[in-house]
Amino acid sequence: MITSFEAVLTAIVYLLGGAFILFIYEAYTHTHQKNLLMLAIGMFILIFGSNFDILAGLLLSDYVGESTSRIIALLIEIPGILIMLYSAIRS
Repeated sequence: MITSFEAVLTAIVYLLGGAFILFIYEAYTHTHQKNLLMLAIGMFILIFGSNFDILAGLLLSDYVGESTSRIIALLIEIPGILIMLYSAIRS
């Protein structure tokens, strides 16, 4: 069961992560370095995946179990980390 405190913290993580992603994307628009765009995409995927289990608990609790949502969250996070790693190696 998801508490209201967890829901508020999830919203804060999404807002702060979104602000960070916007700063990275703004840097991309000024420099046109593809690495920054890939970093922003990887961060978006990672931030979305990091709180997917809470989001699924709030919106999809009738359809998705707790352990299933945690596994899905991890499966979303892994490509985000790999994209960010590729962005760092490519630079």
